[in-house]
Amino acid sequence: MSAAGSTSAEAFGPTGPSGLLDVLNVASVVLDPTGRIVLWSPQAEELFGYPAGEALGRYAAHVMVHERHVELVVKLFSDVMATGRSWEGAFPIRRKDGSTRLVEFRNMRLVDDRGDVYALGLAADRSTVRLLERDLALSTRMVTQSPIGLAVLDTRLRYLSVNPALERIDGVPAAEHLGRTVREVLPMLDVDSLESAVLEVLRTGVPLVDRFAMGRTPADPDQDHAWSISLYRLEDTRDTVLGVALSVVDVTDQYRAGVEAEAARRRLALIADASARIGTSLDLERTAGELADVAVPELADIAAVDLLDAVVSGRRTSLGPSEHAVIRALAVRAADAPDALSAADPPGGIARYAPDRLVTECVRTAGRSWWRRSTTRTWRGSPAPRRPPHCWRGRVCTPIWRCRSSRAARCWAPST
Repeated sequence: MSAAGSTSAEAFGPTGPSGLLDVLNVASVVLDPTGRIVLWSPQAEELFGYPAGEALGRYAAHVMVHERHVELVVKLFSDVMATGRSWEGAFPIRRKDGSTRLVEFRNMRLVDDRGDVYALGLAADRSTVRLLERDLALSTRMVTQSPIGLAVLDTRLRYLSVNPALERIDGVPAAEHLGRTVREVLPMLDVDSLESAVLEVLRTGVPLVDRFAMGRTPADPDQDHAWSISLYRLEDTRDTVLGVALSVVDVTDQYRAGVEAEAARRRLALIADASARIGTSLDLERTAGELADVAVPELADIAAVDLLDAVVSGRRTSLGPSEHAVIRALAVRAADAPDALSAADPPGGIARYAPDRLVTECVRTAGRSWWRRSTTRTWRGSPAPRRPPHCWRGRVCTPIWRCRSSRAARCWAPST
């Protein structure tokens, strides 16, 4: 997981201590040139079991290591003091109570202002060191190999770290995240809403789980995606707030499936409603009105039901390639579209359409629905509608006009 470098102390000023050294409980011991203990920390007392009064002035080799390794330790101490080269390794120690423990050592030479030489020894329980190393390695692998996008933001909402999955989701390399805000990296998202949520989690410490968000990223700039985002506050062992961790899961497929399922549910509800409302009488105009009522507003902003005039007189209804279509308006309904309503033929009106007109072609092809999506073509002042034909006893008798009016002049028709 890529991480930002450390921030200078000048940027934030003094901060509280980190808890890592407390977990390691590092002991420090200072030896004089002869190998006697001259400084003994409280952590050394805890690690080796000897209080300062019993350790100071004694040879470290007799206090700090197992007797089997005394000769080797003396040689290593001499090499550090003579060459100035540091040494590191692990030795078993025997505590004052007789128990044995494996300890990690770091030894280095010190020189004071008078030129006197001392040795500094740092020691920590090896099992504790290995546990931290294991936890760190596992955490790193879990984050790096996770298929879920993961990131950490600092208290100023800047990226501190980003895992490879989030790099792929965002379409932005980790290096281009670090030190920048979400607003700077992903300007096509609803950043205000996300930042508000992050600040709330920082303030309260209450996690936010499965927050829905939509937008576009450089990974797929031409398509909207849906994500499930979870946020939780990060704190160290001293309860100092470090920032906010977030996880991101792409749920675009699930979102689209949900939208389609909701659309199917609404279609079934509409069919049930139509079954109950249409055909309550044998009156032609009333039935046409019921059909238009069902379409608006669930399917359209405006719907018109027209009848081939030939049906009224009992003549054939099939049209030849050069024949006009004579249409009688039966019903028209509109929802919040007064201009479109005034543009439609009033019920009872008759209109004659040339052979090349869309409605004529629709009736002639008997079974094909036609549509037009345009911001310029209009239907007598309103957006161009879509007209599926309606058949009775195998004959085309009426087109059903159905339209959505908006700034984009969007028009739809039934799928069946």
